[in-house]
Amino acid sequence: MSDQINDTSDDQKKYFEFLNKMSNIIISNKNNYSSAVEIFTSDDIKQSLKNRSSSASQKKLRKISQILYYASGQYQKAVNYFALLHTMDYIIEPLTTDITSINPKKYKKEYEEFSKTIEKMNISTVFNEARLASYIDGAFYGFARPTKNGFYIQKLDPDYCKISFVNPENGLLGYSFDFSYFDKNPTKIDSFPEEFRKLYSNSNGQTNKWVQIVSPLAICLTTSYDYNPIPALSNVFEGVLDIAKYKNLSKTKEEIDNWALITQKIPMGGKTKDDFMLSPEFFNDHHDNLVDAAPENAGVTTSPMDINVVKFDRDTYDKNKVGQATVQFWDETGASSLLFGTNANTSTALKYSIGTDESDAFRLTQLIELWCNAYIQSISNFKYRFKLTILPSTKLNRNDLIESALKLANAGFPVKNEIMALRGYKPNSASMNSFLENTILKLPDVLTPLSSAHTLSSTESEGRPAKDEGDLTEKGLETKDNESNDDA
Repeated sequence: MSDQINDTSDDQKKYFEFLNKMSNIIISNKNNYSSAVEIFTSDDIKQSLKNRSSSASQKKLRKISQILYYASGQYQKAVNYFALLHTMDYIIEPLTTDITSINPKKYKKEYEEFSKTIEKMNISTVFNEARLASYIDGAFYGFARPTKNGFYIQKLDPDYCKISFVNPENGLLGYSFDFSYFDKNPTKIDSFPEEFRKLYSNSNGQTNKWVQIVSPLAICLTTSYDYNPIPALSNVFEGVLDIAKYKNLSKTKEEIDNWALITQKIPMGGKTKDDFMLSPEFFNDHHDNLVDAAPENAGVTTSPMDINVVKFDRDTYDKNKVGQATVQFWDETGASSLLFGTNANTSTALKYSIGTDESDAFRLTQLIELWCNAYIQSISNFKYRFKLTILPSTKLNRNDLIESALKLANAGFPVKNEIMALRGYKPNSASMNSFLENTILKLPDVLTPLSSAHTLSSTESEGRPAKDEGDLTEKGLETKDNESNDDA
């Protein structure tokens, strides 16, 4: 280009300088879409899952999971769904078998004390962080901090913890803590319980800073089935990447479809066929004016040559790729996509899918139940034995469980405590509410039951009671919507 400019006139030099400047302008999509989830790749995920027994791989998978939880709405919903699915309703069951030896007064007192201990723990709230961390990180490491009037569990950094033993008495997992944590974070030692401060003081100068935390207050939960804890939903990480990729492709495609290129051609054929017919100053000014007048989504170029624009057919792009990737994501989690706003299928299939989810998530709840019973046994000295039992109740099956329990109650089974628990009552509060309503306020004597199918005579009601919408089939719902069973 420089040799060509030296052989031309001053006007031609100006032309070439202008065109050379134009050639350096890159016309591209200004909106370079990216996502927070794209800081890692599918290869990163596959390699870490392949080496899941490595502490480095476990740490990397935890980091990916933690980022996804806040960067991906689908992943956050999936984690919250499984981790917090169960309502943690519970009852207290007796374990004493020799009924003849029971002192009713002492038995009731110890039952109430056991109930108060459980209620103070507030398991439906206190264990929420532990349940979430178990799914996000693959494991939760904590230490209970009970006080006279309260109870909470201090979460430990999973990067400084590892599952290291199993308690032979109850089968609970135990963990070791890397006390070099305090070498790097010396100001945090005062926020830890006294047990940790003593162990850290004893570990000074030692090469191995890993120490087993053997205490009834130590708690270790995991969603993994072995001693290599990884995030419970790590199998859907690639699905999250696919959703982000298709979203970016969709945005880029929409941007391209709404973008235009404005061209103006410089006429040629002055003294020679290669001479411009307009002065450089003239078309330079017009070019600048056109740039100023053009909208943001339009590019402007000036050239002595014809410019052909190649357009990709809009119809060749499947705009539903994001939807397909989202449905595939839920399929990979094992949860029904119907729960999260995708196309409806059948209520029966959804019901059985939810049942599978409830069964899978209940394993973590059972570990919490096991720890709570072991903890209470370690701090109490009751003559009569009781057991905390967490019911398999969720936000989705509570009504079904209540209905089932009511049928059993009508058949004489002792399930009244279970019904009260499913209604959200704690054992002591249920007893006190019954005492308040029946003995103090005498509500059964002053309240008149509302009219219902159970209180009406056969001449006052026609037909059987209508089913709940949740119990209807797809055909039944269609019939109800169309009022097909109504009299003409």
